Amino acid sequence: MSRAFQLTFTSVDFVGRPSRNRRIIRGRVSMNAMAAGQAGSGRFIALEGLRGLAAVGVLLSHAIFAVEPGIFKTMYPLAQAAWPEIGWPAQLLTLPPFSMLINGSFAVCVFFVLSGFVLTKSFADTGNASVLVSRAIRRIPRLGIPIAASIVFAGTIFAMGLMRNLEVAPLTGSIWLTWYYPSSITAATIAKEALYESLFLGKNKLNSPLWTMSIELVGSYLAFMFAFAARWFTFALVTVFAAALSFAVHIAYLPFALSFGVGVLLTRVSPAKWPHKAKIAIFLAAIYLGGFSNDILYEPIIKLSPIDFNPLKDAMHCVGATFLVASVLALPSLQRAFSSYFFPLLGRLSFSVYLLHFPILCSLGCFVYLWTIQWGHAIAASSTVLIVLVTTIIAAVPFQRLVDVKSMEIAKRVDQYLRGFLRKTAEA
Repeated sequence: MSRAFQLTFTSVDFVGRPSRNRRIIRGRVSMNAMAAGQAGSGRFIALEGLRGLAAVGVLLSHAIFAVEPGIFKTMYPLAQAAWPEIGWPAQLLTLPPFSMLINGSFAVCVFFVLSGFVLTKSFADTGNASVLVSRAIRRIPRLGIPIAASIVFAGTIFAMGLMRNLEVAPLTGSIWLTWYYPSSITAATIAKEALYESLFLGKNKLNSPLWTMSIELVGSYLAFMFAFAARWFTFALVTVFAAALSFAVHIAYLPFALSFGVGVLLTRVSPAKWPHKAKIAIFLAAIYLGGFSNDILYEPIIKLSPIDFNPLKDAMHCVGATFLVASVLALPSLQRAFSSYFFPLLGRLSFSVYLLHFPILCSLGCFVYLWTIQWGHAIAASSTVLIVLVTTIIAAVPFQRLVDVKSMEIAKRVDQYLRGFLRKTAEA
């Protein structure tokens, strides 16, 4: 898929054994909140719930893009050459607030803003630089181990000949589906992407969304430096500092990189103290900008902008994501909503859902489409989306327990070992 459409995700490092109930989930979030100097855990539970909803949005966006790509014509006009026509029910998904829920670029920025906020909140509250050092050490194994496992998972399915995306693509008109799993993929391709190419270079031949992992990694370290510099410089100077560092990533990724910096800035403001009308206005602006596209609803902004549509879209999504995270931090009603029901559970599984959904979509999902197309496209498309959603969430449970949690434990051991080694070296 094109750079503009694909998504990324970063998870909060909640350490502990996996649990099947919300009480333990809340306990983990509470510990994280206390470590951050937060009086209560409600806001952090809500952010975890928001992450869970966004992860499901990633899954839905990819599944819908595979079976009904015409919905994304105004969101990603350059993603493919031809767009199939869609009926009026599907056209509703192109308008806010529905478009916000399936808009990939917007979800990218939401995840990045959350990363900048959560990774640096403890340091902002305590000024303890060892927190930043610890998280910087943990970041590579924390991200790299689950990424490698997901690539092995996708590679195994491919080696078994179970990928069906190339058969479905001509039936749905999704050119995007034709970009993945060609016969040229080898064991060496799988090994290189699992070991280093996906995490450090953003390669994604085996798992489409992993192109953003290199940005996630670099952006995390930008956030650490940004937070450290913010202790002594004004926000204006720090913003310039972060922008300059962002060019080291890639100028096209500047809005995404700045999302980390914006997340850091949110640790130093108190949205809960803003006037109520301002909170509501910011939330409505988040819904509007979260669905930013080439639609007539956004024509005034597009006409006034001196830059091209794609960078403008990314910039608007970055602003919208900032507003959405700030709204959750500011509005008790949103905190209650995202802290309740299944949202915290989805938050706990979100990284696993993100890593597993694409190979499941291209194998089982596409098989379901081929099997049900005899009853019409509408039934085949809806069945595919539903099966991919349910199967991915089920598969995410053991993956989270066996891989995701273990990666956090290994990252913690690496952190303890390296810092202990450095301490002994300094004492010697």
